[in-house]
Amino acid sequence: MEAFQVLLVVLLTAAARAQSFHRGKCPRPSVQQDFDVTKYMGTWYEIEKLPAAFERGTCNQATYSPLADGTVKVRNAELLSNGKRSTIEGVAKVKNASQPAILGVGFFKGVPDAPYWVLSTDYHSYSLVYSCTNYFLFHVDYAWILSRTRVLAEDAMGPLRDRLASAGVNANRLTVSNQTGCDRTAAKTNERPIIGVLAQEVSSPKTNRTAYIAASYVKTLESAGARVVPVMINQTPQEYEALFASINGILYPGGSANILSSGYQRAAKIFYELALEANKRGDYFPVWGTCLGYEQLTVLTSGEDLLSLTNTSGVPLPLNFMDGAKSSRMFEGFPDELMEDLASEPLTANVHKWSVSLSTHKTNEQLNSFYKVLSTNTDGTTEFVSTVEAFDYPIYGTQWHPEKNAFEWRRPYVPHSPSAVRISFYAAQFFVNEARKNFHKFDSEEEEGKALIFNYSPVYAAPRSVFEQIYYF
Repeated sequence: MEAFQVLLVVLLTAAARAQSFHRGKCPRPSVQQDFDVTKYMGTWYEIEKLPAAFERGTCNQATYSPLADGTVKVRNAELLSNGKRSTIEGVAKVKNASQPAILGVGFFKGVPDAPYWVLSTDYHSYSLVYSCTNYFLFHVDYAWILSRTRVLAEDAMGPLRDRLASAGVNANRLTVSNQTGCDRTAAKTNERPIIGVLAQEVSSPKTNRTAYIAASYVKTLESAGARVVPVMINQTPQEYEALFASINGILYPGGSANILSSGYQRAAKIFYELALEANKRGDYFPVWGTCLGYEQLTVLTSGEDLLSLTNTSGVPLPLNFMDGAKSSRMFEGFPDELMEDLASEPLTANVHKWSVSLSTHKTNEQLNSFYKVLSTNTDGTTEFVSTVEAFDYPIYGTQWHPEKNAFEWRRPYVPHSPSAVRISFYAAQFFVNEARKNFHKFDSEEEEGKALIFNYSPVYAAPRSVFEQIYYF
């Protein structure tokens, strides 16, 4: 009798909250054949769903990232009516290796895993997910239509609803999920973003020339509407913390500094840790690493030097895009024709002797669970990672140089075609727009003015330099 009363409470609660419950046991619809969980990683947005009482907000999304033990980290997020973002993290695991599309997801210790059945997915645009739990003589089910973008074309929705209906889901009860106003609003955009660019040691220091920043990084950011503050090396932690609270993002440029022990490494580590802490508490702070900067990020994330020698010092290459790259945060704003050019033409300048091989990335727990690989390249022997973005943080890295195409002219391997130059500006626009989501600012206009790179003048570099102009400090 007591069990029946508990069941009755569950069902009445479900009914009151418009849950989808039915008499009898859960159906067992067919699931995706040869499901590849690796391709499924990344962010999925909720387009339509059966009513779910545990979802209270809008802008619902789920981000999946691999864990070293073969399970999957799950991070669900939604925007509440008070404007705050609510998140919850759990772990998904395959129940039977012969049926990898049938998973269980757990969010709380001591609570049974919830079923997560992937009925169908193409990995790059849509996914159909079904969940059902038995309660004695009844069952309660949930269903979701997910997409890699916040909008899915209506002509694609009909077949997806039909597929759910064929699985036994009452498609007439599907409700549209609100994905409007999720990424930005006019009231929540920083129209005066300031981005820090990290300086690094010069190889032969002179008076007033102990550190430098290539002017092409500054020009690229300014071309997308940002101002730049040089982040000097060898400052105190307190000075870096004060600067962090005043800028809206940071870029680690390429170069030749020591990524294990140098002023560049020390400053990069402090800002990386500050960025992680800030983002965890909802203070959106983006980080970008180019070439050496990306290599530095891999050391900061993994805690070790994982680089391998590659024959990539002075070569333009196309990008070998991974599944889901087009729907990534970094590339979703790139026009389709530019993505096609990136994939088929040598439009990215590679100027590095060291790389992180794809096999190393995949076998390193810290890297593989933190970064999603968006593209790779090869020197003919080693396939290496060329573009990444973090699963859970606005942290990005490119082994190639977006800034060179538009502003560096001294080396023949730097492409300058119209498509190549567009890459510089789309990459800059993306990162500056990320910085617009941050609202740090200087305490006064006077302090801001003193910090800006406008206080310094770039010099025309010596003929042997790979740079056209350089800021020295």
